[in-house]
Amino acid sequence: MPKYEITSSVMVSGNAAQGTSAAALLYGTELYKGAQGLTNESILLKTKTLARKTLDKLDFSVSYFIQGNVLLLEAYEDDAPIHVTFDTTATTVPYGVTFKILLQGENQYELTTENGAWASNMAGKTFEFGKSYLVNGFAFTIDLLKPQPFEGNEVLFVLNEPDALAKRYASNLSVSPYGGDASALVLTLTGSTPKKDIDYLNAHMVTYMQNNLDIKNADAVSTLSFIDLQLQQISDSLYFIESRLEDFKKRNAAMDLSAQGAKVAGELQALEEQKATLLMNSRYYDYLSSYLSKENSSEQIQAPATLGISDPVLNALVTQLVTLQTELSVASNNQGQANPGIRLKRQQLTEVRASLLENLSSLEDANQIALRNLNQRIQTAASALQQLPSSERQLINIQRLYSLSENLYVFLMEKRAEAGIAKAANTSDVTILKEGSINKQIAPQPLQNYGIAFIVGFGLPLAFVFMKELMNNKIHTVEDIAKYTALPLLGLVGHNKKDDNLLANLSPKSALAEAFRTVRSNLRYMTSVGDGQQEGGKIIVITSSISGEGKTFSAKNLAYIISISGERTLLVNADMRKPNNNTDLGVNSSNGLSNFLAGHTTLEEVIHTTIQDNLHVLPSGDIPPNPSELLLSSRMSAMIEELKQRYDYIIMDTPPVGILSDGLELMQISDANVFMVRQDYTIKDFLKNVQLQHESGKIRNTAILFNDVDYNKLNYGYGYGYGYGYGYYAEDNETKSLWKRIRT
Repeated sequence: MPKYEITSSVMVSGNAAQGTSAAALLYGTELYKGAQGLTNESILLKTKTLARKTLDKLDFSVSYFIQGNVLLLEAYEDDAPIHVTFDTTATTVPYGVTFKILLQGENQYELTTENGAWASNMAGKTFEFGKSYLVNGFAFTIDLLKPQPFEGNEVLFVLNEPDALAKRYASNLSVSPYGGDASALVLTLTGSTPKKDIDYLNAHMVTYMQNNLDIKNADAVSTLSFIDLQLQQISDSLYFIESRLEDFKKRNAAMDLSAQGAKVAGELQALEEQKATLLMNSRYYDYLSSYLSKENSSEQIQAPATLGISDPVLNALVTQLVTLQTELSVASNNQGQANPGIRLKRQQLTEVRASLLENLSSLEDANQIALRNLNQRIQTAASALQQLPSSERQLINIQRLYSLSENLYVFLMEKRAEAGIAKAANTSDVTILKEGSINKQIAPQPLQNYGIAFIVGFGLPLAFVFMKELMNNKIHTVEDIAKYTALPLLGLVGHNKKDDNLLANLSPKSALAEAFRTVRSNLRYMTSVGDGQQEGGKIIVITSSISGEGKTFSAKNLAYIISISGERTLLVNADMRKPNNNTDLGVNSSNGLSNFLAGHTTLEEVIHTTIQDNLHVLPSGDIPPNPSELLLSSRMSAMIEELKQRYDYIIMDTPPVGILSDGLELMQISDANVFMVRQDYTIKDFLKNVQLQHESGKIRNTAILFNDVDYNKLNYGYGYGYGYGYGYYAEDNETKSLWKRIRT
């Protein structure tokens, strides 16, 4: 299903979260300004509360879907074939349940669902489009808008639970800075219904803008309410004083103040105005102390400057308190209460409250001292007033109270007018820069998918081959042999595809036979056979690192291939720990080398003829308890000398040198040593060990015989004894199967 990325952007200026304060209105501070960061605005945009306000403006309560042969697509607005209305206040609403509509005629339908409870409620019921129904407390009406989508498709709908839907949209929305120094945010929403997501983003930006304006207006209304309360109290006092003054003037129409009375009245009025200010400060301190005693107050705090308190420390602490409360409120709407950032802000809020209470205590003490001083001065002025005539004293007192109330009333009326003007001129700090639009299609992306498929298709096999080669610790090619040892390569023996492992039973023109002929020729050069400089037979030791590398197979066939050339050849099974079976050569006797070395038999009794002329076998004999000691005995040395006089070649099949020391002892008395290496079987570290022994002088005149070679795995397929394809070997003339011919 295609998915799209929908983006929009808004600019945030001024204080988008805090709004104005009464101090700004009453005492001329800058209106509706602040430094709210974009981080808090990003959090606010992603809150579930704001998302719920947006969804209340949109008709997202029901989602409609059309199921085709492959895809399930959401049908939005004009694309929807039906319209469902339901009572959200009903006792039961099946939120989250998917209903399928089945047409029954032109104007009737049935409802089915996979939800067990509601499936039973709807079973057997037929409904009519446009009529209201009540099923198990669920009140609904379904209108048919267009029947065409029902043809060959399934129509479904789901009722969306408002809070769950708001949570889903809030979590899916991504908010990021616009970039640079711009105080703007980019809103991103991904979904498979771009038109629906565009409508949501546009509505959400409007909701955010209105929410910002509502916060400002709420603060302005709070300030107006505060001023109205003060005006009501003062207007009552002013009306009462006006009445008294009017009555007094009626009784004393010709009376006027003397010069002394006017002076005393002026002094008392000035002192009373100062006392009124101090009393208002005291009332504010009481208000603030009461506010701070509430743990979670949702009321908007009134700033000290509201009542003319200009103490910088108090104003700074109150501003800090309001800022922390706002940040904590925004963060708590979208994060868990256990969030470390929220815990830190709560701790800071507690510290600011403590600092405020301490500062208030100091201010109240100073305020009380000033009040006591003013009361003393007022008493002094009142004493002078007592010396005036009674009627004059009454007039002064009434005029003094009237003037004080009138000044306060005029002051508050001016500030109320300013607040009203500011509220009327109030605008949101949020500006929509770009409405929602499709930015790009994020899924599927054909070019990206093809690129990934190409990388996977070619990269994974290459990586697999590389890792396989990297982790492979076996000898695979001739190059591997040359890499790990400087010993010469005696020859390559191919993989034997026949069930029989003896050359005597195979074609003399086979590739296997030709490979051993190559080995025979190379051994003659190694042992200098026929040069006339040495007398007696040559001892050739066949050994390997571990069992299974083909030394017995090679020893038998090498002995056979040498014997058919007319040389007297003896095959010695020198591995007395693991006796070999020589029945394929026609030897069934169990007496052998161990019996002779132990002195139980004579040499003639343990040397047996075979099916091949010039080829004799000396079996290993019974398994002795001390094979190493027997090989080092004087009887063994005497036997070697005797055998060298009787035979041209003595082929010794020895134990593996990587496990036992017997083979190393025999390699010291040999004329040539053949070390077996099997393709994809011999471990590279074993070959390294052989090289170290060669460098240390423990073994000499040694060559490598590469056994069980699959020539198709090598980097070449030519050379003498290296491969097939020339029509000379018997295997080349065999009829190949169709599959083999195709592969070839």
